[in-house]
Amino acid sequence: MRPSRPPPEARRALSRTERVAFELADFSCRYLTTPAKAWNSAWMGATLWATSSKRTDIVGLEHLAGFGPRDRVLFVCNHRSFFDFFVITATCFWRTKLSRRILFPTRSTFFYDHPLGPVVNAAMSAMRMFPPFLRDRGDDRLAFNRWAVERCVEELAIPGTVMGLHPEGRRGTGPDPYTLLPAQPGVGRIALGAEGVHIIPAFVLGLQNDLRVELARNWTSPDEHRIDVSFGAPIDLSDLRAKGVSVTTALRASKRCSAAIEALGAQQRLRHDRVHKLANDARATL
Repeated sequence: MRPSRPPPEARRALSRTERVAFELADFSCRYLTTPAKAWNSAWMGATLWATSSKRTDIVGLEHLAGFGPRDRVLFVCNHRSFFDFFVITATCFWRTKLSRRILFPTRSTFFYDHPLGPVVNAAMSAMRMFPPFLRDRGDDRLAFNRWAVERCVEELAIPGTVMGLHPEGRRGTGPDPYTLLPAQPGVGRIALGAEGVHIIPAFVLGLQNDLRVELARNWTSPDEHRIDVSFGAPIDLSDLRAKGVSVTTALRASKRCSAAIEALGAQQRLRHDRVHKLANDARATL
């Protein structure tokens, strides 16, 4: 069964620009899976190699080692940079046996409400930043977002689907990169609705928001600008799923996901502090 289309009341929430961008992305996700995999493997694979290959440190790959191309995996990750999930994608491509059918639902800002949004979405992900979630309030737009949650669950029912979501809902810009924004219930709704999906926490740190900067750092100063990627053990939500999907259980599920991500961040901070101390001790003995 193909994933659903938004109902009429939800489609009415879209502006003309949003509707065009949505239809292009929906068509691509339904019918262009093979070309999308090829594009992301070649072009985005090359881009990620050029910008991160020499400075990425990965911890926790053992939690992904048992997954194959038909497994369904939902990554939940902190959101510090625009490129967090692109590094996770590179890890999936090069270091695991997971499928390359990867979706990253996104807020509609720019990618769906700006004329250049679909161009950038196509270039960066072969339109895999889908489905969108609308930022503005209103009954019609809330109806669209409810459908988008259902569409995520439907996509995750397809064998060999990998999806990435941020429990925070938006990018954190505070001074402490290890402190997450409050968890939002949307991720919990999707995680609870997607039965049989492996929910893997991830923590990424070390990326900026400018590909030119990332490219320069990868080739001129990789040791000074490391990218840390950590994966944790699967998150068990079976006790919450047994209670049914409600606002309360969805928020509890999202908070559990955030807690697992923060735990990975705390472990990464300890490793960073230990390395920093060893470096200082080494300099002190010279």
